[in-house]
Amino acid sequence: MKLKLYSLIFAIIFTFSYSFKLFAQDAKTSEKAAEPDDEEISTEKPNGKRIRRHVNLIAGVEKDEELLIPDRPTILKGRTDFFDIKRIKGTDFFRITPKKVGNGIATINDKKTGQILVELRFDIRDDTIEKSMREIQSLLGDIEGIEFKIVNSKILIDGYAILPRDLIRISQVVANYGRDKVTTLVTLSPIARKKIAEYISRDVNNPEVSITAVGDYLKLEGQVNNKEEKDRITSIVELYMPDVVVDIAPETEHIKIMGRKSAGTISSMVINLITIKKDEDKVEPPPKMIQVVAHFVEFSDGYSKGFDFNFTPSLSAIGSTANRGPTSTLGETAQILNNLLPKLRWAKYHGFAKVLDTASILIQDGISGNIERKVDLAIGYRDGENGSKVAISQKAGVSLSLIPRIKSERSGLIQLEQLSVQVNDANENSSNETKIKTQISVRDRQSAAFGGLIKKQNSNSFGGPQDNKDAIITLRQGRNYARKNSQFVVFITPIIKSSASAGVDQVKKKFRLRE
Repeated sequence: MKLKLYSLIFAIIFTFSYSFKLFAQDAKTSEKAAEPDDEEISTEKPNGKRIRRHVNLIAGVEKDEELLIPDRPTILKGRTDFFDIKRIKGTDFFRITPKKVGNGIATINDKKTGQILVELRFDIRDDTIEKSMREIQSLLGDIEGIEFKIVNSKILIDGYAILPRDLIRISQVVANYGRDKVTTLVTLSPIARKKIAEYISRDVNNPEVSITAVGDYLKLEGQVNNKEEKDRITSIVELYMPDVVVDIAPETEHIKIMGRKSAGTISSMVINLITIKKDEDKVEPPPKMIQVVAHFVEFSDGYSKGFDFNFTPSLSAIGSTANRGPTSTLGETAQILNNLLPKLRWAKYHGFAKVLDTASILIQDGISGNIERKVDLAIGYRDGENGSKVAISQKAGVSLSLIPRIKSERSGLIQLEQLSVQVNDANENSSNETKIKTQISVRDRQSAAFGGLIKKQNSNSFGGPQDNKDAIITLRQGRNYARKNSQFVVFITPIIKSSASAGVDQVKKKFRLRE
């Protein structure tokens, strides 16, 4: 009896659950059929092509950004608590309103399909940092080699400074704004140390001593004849060395770095490896070489202005004047009148010319040197035999001769003895020859204008009446004004060289010569 009762209860429960399931399926089918056709689910892929944009914003300052996306409902996802974004009606521009400082990524999605239309990477900074950065740039903008950045809401100064005083100035500005706002990573430029080594080598002027820059240090190598020469070179090096900058190494929990230049003296920055020669190895240094560069400059300008007015109507005969009879017709009278219209000629000319020649010669100290260059220039042609043309030529060129002597090597004073210059300049009208002979003293790498000529020419002429017997009346007025100035100057520059090969690399590079 109990078994039959349990079977009946189980059958009732199964029938009820199956009927409820069929009812739910019918209700869902009818709900789908009731949806309108215009709201069908789009086939667009949520991970399709999107616009990626990086924007820099300032808290509290609105910014308009153009985003070419369809004009349909959208939703903002991601870090939406940092800013608000809203489309400007009727345009493709979106107005972004930053709320607070921060950075992150936000996306603009299609509200219906969920497709990502725009991916925004934003960086919102404080306006006070921007203002401080502009002020620091105005204070340190004249220092070359440094740059300014904003990293994690903090101003960072990075790069290379040329002088230690620039580092002091940067540190003072950073201390004024506070280390919590500004940080500097500026160090001394390694290129500046190489330039200092070049200047020292030029001042030492000893081919047996080499001076090179190795990091922050200067290395001196070579051999000299005596201790006085070694001390002189050491003093020159200390004179050119800039102030010593001692870097404070960052301390950690287990490591502490002590810099090699912590002594703070110039001698700690110079590695002196110069040795003194033995008596049997000492030799007299070779004579110095002197490069003499002469510039020949000629400047001339001319100005000419003139006009001519001429009115000379005249009578001319028709045919032969011997057989000509009296005229009685108006046609013949009109034919024999010439120059009825007045003639006016006006001209104005202004021109200048500048000729620059350069002569360079390398001479040993106390030895005579001479450089000469002559050319034949064809300035015109003349008639020859059988109707031929013969070229007319004139000689032109430059000649320089002198004896240079170093009077004081310390001060670089050079005496140029028997200095003689000759310049031949040929043109279409004439040939000019200029000679200069003198003796002067010039310092190393300085220029002197030791000779020159100045010439001025002015002319002013007036036109007079022409002899024309057939003219009925003569009205003529003319004037011609011309001015011509010319200047010729010779500059000379002596340069003391350590050896004859000094500077040859620049010449090879200019003419593209290779070994």
